[in-house]
Amino acid sequence: MSRPPPFTWIRIAALLVLLTACGRPFEKLRLPTGDGSVQTPLQAATVWTVGGRDARGNYTGRVELIPDGQGYRFLRVIDYDPAVWVEDGRSLAWVWEGVGSLNTDGSLSIQVALQRADFIKRRGSLVRTGADAQPVAVQGRFVPAAGTLAGSFTGPGIAAKETWSSPNPGGPRPIFERRVTERPTHGTLSEAERAALFLGFSSYHALPEIQPYVDRPEFKNPVHRVIIDQTDFDFYQQHPNSLRVIGKVVDPISLQETLARADAYKWTLGGKAAFYDEDVARHSIDPATGMVFEAVADTVGGIPSHDSALWTGAYVASQAYRARITGAPEAVNHIVRSVQGLLTLAEITGDRRTFARTLRAAKGNPMPPWHAGQGPYAALEWKEGGNNDMFKGVMYGLTTTHALLCERPTGHDALCARIRANVRQIADRLELTQDHGLNRLAALWLAAYVTRNLSYLLRATQEWNLQAPILDQGNVTMVYKNGIADWSGTHLALVEYMMFRLLADRYSLPGIDAGSTLRHGIEKIYREFSKVRMGLWSVPFAKLGTSPHPDAAETARWRLRELPAPKPQLDVDHRIRPDYVMSPFPSAPWKQDWTQNDRTQSLRSYPLFQATAYTVYDWKQSPFEYRSNNTGLAYPGVDYLIAYWLGRYVGVFSAEE
Repeated sequence: MSRPPPFTWIRIAALLVLLTACGRPFEKLRLPTGDGSVQTPLQAATVWTVGGRDARGNYTGRVELIPDGQGYRFLRVIDYDPAVWVEDGRSLAWVWEGVGSLNTDGSLSIQVALQRADFIKRRGSLVRTGADAQPVAVQGRFVPAAGTLAGSFTGPGIAAKETWSSPNPGGPRPIFERRVTERPTHGTLSEAERAALFLGFSSYHALPEIQPYVDRPEFKNPVHRVIIDQTDFDFYQQHPNSLRVIGKVVDPISLQETLARADAYKWTLGGKAAFYDEDVARHSIDPATGMVFEAVADTVGGIPSHDSALWTGAYVASQAYRARITGAPEAVNHIVRSVQGLLTLAEITGDRRTFARTLRAAKGNPMPPWHAGQGPYAALEWKEGGNNDMFKGVMYGLTTTHALLCERPTGHDALCARIRANVRQIADRLELTQDHGLNRLAALWLAAYVTRNLSYLLRATQEWNLQAPILDQGNVTMVYKNGIADWSGTHLALVEYMMFRLLADRYSLPGIDAGSTLRHGIEKIYREFSKVRMGLWSVPFAKLGTSPHPDAAETARWRLRELPAPKPQLDVDHRIRPDYVMSPFPSAPWKQDWTQNDRTQSLRSYPLFQATAYTVYDWKQSPFEYRSNNTGLAYPGVDYLIAYWLGRYVGVFSAEE
């Protein structure tokens, strides 16, 4: 059920008590009709046309009074004249919610509480402080005059005069509605479980960051929840060049908060994909290496990513799905550029037992962990530390590229030969694929696929028999409990499942129904994580488990809608909200390092446009993060592209959405 934030209900209830004490019952209120000739009791929702002016300029709009107990629920929705614009030339709209009552002198009083502190802590020189947790009180008084209601609003920074005219019955829905829900992601803890966990985390609770919350009821009886805020999606679909501030003061921070919502909801899914396809290719790929940047900084330009092997593999996969669906030649060009970077990772070190983590254009005299490339790679430098996580990105990119470009003549013979040579080296010599495990299975199966070598095929089949029970049960890393999971590991597991699914389709293991095992594993993961609104994982949940899940398809759709384009540069800290509560459980508790490292997390998961989603790759982040600062950094949209094009590829999204 849609609802305002918790503290809004408290404010409204308090105001109603106050107004009831000094006003008259609503059924006695008599307000002018359209022609002013008859005074009628206001016993049903009534909407007026509004015209007025404040310090910003002229505005028009509507107000609605809805009988509510002994008073009225008050809604005001105004649009400023086109000459009044904010941010990058967008028109400004404003929504107020409050309460009203009739005074003994026949006038109408309105009370509105405008929010200051929400989720952005700082913008430029403007900083939210503790005092901003208190709402800004606005009062209005209106009197009948010649068939209208005329009056004004006053409050800190607020001075407006306006007239209400042409009253009409309200429609089936109010003129404005918040569409906000909270859903639990797990059940209530038993008393014994709660006591054991609180004892185990007592040193965590003693941390200064946690102490302000330990007496909060939500902290003492924790249930981690997700907030789903679909408010104004329809508005921005119809008014993509507007900013509509909802229930807040209008200042640089509230406008930036509103801009994040607008830049999330104004797009179609396909339109947002088109933006990110062009933006990533133009700004977020290192032209010297084909690797995905961590970010593009205002001061120094592209920054090499420590995890670029993984993000570049995901980017290549996204463009391979795109090319299969649309046939776009630019998608193939993007693949060719970036997959050469993935191949160089394995070639540049000079030691086939290892591979580089990322690359950059040579700067001269590199210091470890950076090293100079030799011979044909002299123009590059490479970063040591290729590991389990990076391996999965390399394999995902090579698998999707080979399936697209190398199964038939496409004019990319040299690239395909290079892929085959590198995959052989990976399977035979790379230390991450020795002995056994899912990495070993990936290397052998991919080698069998690209070379059609019987030895690789037989060894891959043997390794499958060892690893199938793990895949059937959803991978050992895919466990969610009371707000805690290995969030980075969930993304790695998705890469494995999508890669194995593709290999099973293109080059099946003899006598093995790998697809059935993978579907069963995805279904198991769905049961663990569906309530957390995973976003990327929601795509396979919707279509690739043992049965379709329409709820997962809707989650995937809304999570992609929530991601702004472009990614905004924000200084976010949800602790400035008066209703914020910290989780009593640290993230990654198995590391036992919360007294040395920040392991704090929120009890609530926020929509992506309000959260700390503005990183190089959102799907590896905990959904319960509550603060970040990426001002001055433009992050790539690879995370959007892999989710969208995978969703298109498996039929979760249509081209028209």
